[in-house]
Amino acid sequence: MENIPVTTYRGFSAVSGETTFTQDMADIKNGKHAKLIIKIASLVAQGKVEEANHVKKQLPFRTLTANYRERRLAPSITRYNPVITLDIDDLEEGQLEQTRTLINEDPHTLGSFLSPKRHGYKLFVFMQTEYTRRLYDRLRQGEVTYATLEEIHLKLYSAAKEHYEALLGVEVDGSGKDISRGYFMSFDPHAYINAALLEQISPLPARIIPPAKKENSPKKTPVETVHPLPASSAATPQDAKPWEKLIFSQAVTAVKRTTRFRAGNRDNFLFALGNKCYSKGLDEQTAIRLAKNEFGQEYPDVESPLHNAYIYTDKTSEAATKKEEKKPIINQVMSFLEEHYGIRRNLILDRLEFMPYALSADAGKGYRPMRGKDYNTIFVDLQMAGISCYQNFLRAVIDSNYAKEFNPYTDYLYALPPWDGTDYIAQLADTLTTENRELWQEGFKRWIVGLVDCALSDEDMNQLVIILYSEQGKGKSSWIRRLLPSEWKEYFYNGIIDPSNKDDARLLATRIIINMEEFEGVKPGELAALKRIIAQDNVTQRKAYDIEAFTLPRHCSFIASTNNRQCLQDIGGNRRFLPITVTGIDYHTPVNHPGIYAQALALLKDGFRYWYEGEEIEQLNKHNERHRMKDPVEENLFVFFRKPLPEDLQVKWLPASVILTKLSIFGKVQVNPHTQLVLVQALEKYGFGTRTNEQETTEYEVVDIQLYQ
Repeated sequence: MENIPVTTYRGFSAVSGETTFTQDMADIKNGKHAKLIIKIASLVAQGKVEEANHVKKQLPFRTLTANYRERRLAPSITRYNPVITLDIDDLEEGQLEQTRTLINEDPHTLGSFLSPKRHGYKLFVFMQTEYTRRLYDRLRQGEVTYATLEEIHLKLYSAAKEHYEALLGVEVDGSGKDISRGYFMSFDPHAYINAALLEQISPLPARIIPPAKKENSPKKTPVETVHPLPASSAATPQDAKPWEKLIFSQAVTAVKRTTRFRAGNRDNFLFALGNKCYSKGLDEQTAIRLAKNEFGQEYPDVESPLHNAYIYTDKTSEAATKKEEKKPIINQVMSFLEEHYGIRRNLILDRLEFMPYALSADAGKGYRPMRGKDYNTIFVDLQMAGISCYQNFLRAVIDSNYAKEFNPYTDYLYALPPWDGTDYIAQLADTLTTENRELWQEGFKRWIVGLVDCALSDEDMNQLVIILYSEQGKGKSSWIRRLLPSEWKEYFYNGIIDPSNKDDARLLATRIIINMEEFEGVKPGELAALKRIIAQDNVTQRKAYDIEAFTLPRHCSFIASTNNRQCLQDIGGNRRFLPITVTGIDYHTPVNHPGIYAQALALLKDGFRYWYEGEEIEQLNKHNERHRMKDPVEENLFVFFRKPLPEDLQVKWLPASVILTKLSIFGKVQVNPHTQLVLVQALEKYGFGTRTNEQETTEYEVVDIQLYQ
């Protein structure tokens, strides 16, 4: 079989659709649900098993052995796959790897993965013995009733259970023998699938005749209340079966422990006896016959108190059953929500999102933010369904751990197929024609890998900022927007960040790319603040109406575009920036987002270093000099002074203030602390000799060029 269909659910019963076995195993291997699994493992390690079980219920639930149409019930069965689902639990940590090896090396194992709690395995088994082949043949003959299917399935399950218990020397969980046995999704990088065995499995053509649906009726005891037998009936106490006589005798003995059959108390005794017989499952007709035989000589009216007892007990049992069947309001609300809506908490945007399952105008649009109107709509739907609750109660249920966690970055990246080795990042980089292709290729690869690491990690940051320079109208911003797949379009921001603005600062945590368009408009003072933001690893804020401030990890990477070649200003170095001169842009080549991000993720896992260090920083600063706007003080310095040469005789040692005074006279440069600071930075940057005079003033070794003119 090329693939095996798997039924998916909303909750644990209502069918939501179908996927495939290989897709599920790929999601488990790639870590689609890794965050929840890590949380479960952490809770188990802390001994918080109940909390771990609650989190586990947030994982998607599947059935492989049987597929269903509407609900995970026998009348809804549509297909039987001859693959048995087994559970092995409660393994010691030292047993896990050895057990995994034995499982995966066995020829009957179709697939296996580590369970969500990390102390056992989920196995999918296709037995290939002569015995099981005969059972499969029975399922290939026309039609098969559900009862027959259950019988065959139990035999297949027992064969698989016995085989693996003998192989592994551990006990297989016997509670998984039902056809409807399912499994929770998990995370296991070493999840195993036997592709060769998968191809050998052929679908079973037999049509399954499901059992008829049972009518919805209150749960009742199997005891029937009947009218007393006529006196002329031929039935006698001797007609009662031995087990009925035994039950009656036990009931009499039990009642005699608390009361006596005597004058003035006979009705009470017989009423209590009727209650006891009813609870033991003895029908009223038989109880009356046996009671007449036991007590009829002393008290002729045995029937009335016994009959009253059966009527009273039947009604009270029915009322109690109805009360038991009526679930608490919170369970009713949660069941309704699970059946009609998908609700999740977006961890990046810190908001609730929902998706209606019903066939309505809004269905099929995917998840969208939960707004006040949506709470009201769900509240009305609950009332229409006969579930009465307060709006604040509904909000409390939805805005709780009930909403499953959703991370758009991990959800997309861990679902990607493994990288096939093609250099997709270089292909995307080549859609830009630049002055220095080698520098651009290397820098862009580092930036993309850094973007992925910053998106996935709460600690690591991407401190490299690519600046695309070209003439106006080339389409730099349009090219930047194409960097993200459609799933991440909402996590793109276009504009300069204002560090003093709380909403702007929050973008560091809620966006994956911030495109600083018109970068040449950044003022010198703003650039210093911007450099601090680029190196910032988190944002601490208090949301409106919240009591405490929360620290949000930064997940964004920066990129910029400019029409000005000389867009950098800091004389002290610009190692966080990589200006690239763009001469052409290709808009026709489609962007292979899955390939690009699968490659970036693979490089990251292999330890690719995406930051610059050592001599690389020196080379980067050297490249950036072409894109730096030099200060007038720095430019005038080399008009009037230079570094001494070995043969120079007119060498002077001058303080920075004296040099600045001459620059102000001949170069019209202002004299103030800022210009003096710029001058000192320039003198030190270009390696002018220094010494300290008797007044502890730093002097610089210079040659006055005017003396040679």
